[in-house]
Amino acid sequence: MRRARVGKIIIFTLILIAALKVTKHFDINSVSTEKMMEIQKVVDETSVGKIQVDWKEVAAIASVEYGIDAMSTAELEKTTNLFMEKRKNQYRLKEMDEVYEALGYDAKQKKEVKAYLKHLDAVIDFSMKKEDSVQMNFISSLKEGAIENYKEYGILPSITIAQAILESGWGKSDLSVKYNNIFGIKSYNWDGESANIRTSEFLDEEIQADFRVYDTVSDSLKDHSVFLTENPRYEKHGLFSSKTYIEQATALQEAGYSTKENEAGKKIYSELLIELIRQYQLQVMDSEAHLKYG
Repeated sequence: MRRARVGKIIIFTLILIAALKVTKHFDINSVSTEKMMEIQKVVDETSVGKIQVDWKEVAAIASVEYGIDAMSTAELEKTTNLFMEKRKNQYRLKEMDEVYEALGYDAKQKKEVKAYLKHLDAVIDFSMKKEDSVQMNFISSLKEGAIENYKEYGILPSITIAQAILESGWGKSDLSVKYNNIFGIKSYNWDGESANIRTSEFLDEEIQADFRVYDTVSDSLKDHSVFLTENPRYEKHGLFSSKTYIEQATALQEAGYSTKENEAGKKIYSELLIELIRQYQLQVMDSEAHLKYG
């Protein structure tokens, strides 16, 4: 009996040692929220005008190249650019394997990158669990449709979902619940059914207006992309030529999609979209969509 117990202790100790070897650089506290936000901000801003890069993949490569605490802004920018390839005035997003090849990574280095990616996902999952499940379910319910719409219309999934969050109050607004209109689109140039309801404009002004009615939320999701495509002001302000959520959020505001203002009268729609996208890591879907559809 004693021999069996000693054997179990030895096995447990060996497992613990192996786990520590893998995670010694990647404990749950090794990356602060502030550091993750800093990396995300640098990667997203470096992507502007090019193509949206997944900040987690950049962080994983940079952690192996420079160390998570030592990496500078310049090194993060350099690493971000490794994930982009310019072809005839357009940028293509590279797969991780292409970056490995460019850096000449061996099996050990690839393993370190994968371990760090796994660690980042664990940190983010842990953080997201604190969020209301209704919010996370709302995002999940729109993800597939938002990515498919990107393929056909070029609206980034992060923008689609962030707009749905803002316009429908996480799917809880009367317009969303009763009429499946999650984007607050009015009935102008609309042959379908309409609903006349009261809504807010600017900071605190309320108006009565007609809004489009849909059979399903999926219909609202599809019509959102059609609506943006058929209104020339969105193309004029660069919505469809933009490759990152920062640019598309700015284009939506400049084209007048929303009249949201702060108390000083400053337009804040793009700012609100960007904050939501970063908070819920929606831009990672953009990188996924780029890789899937180009």
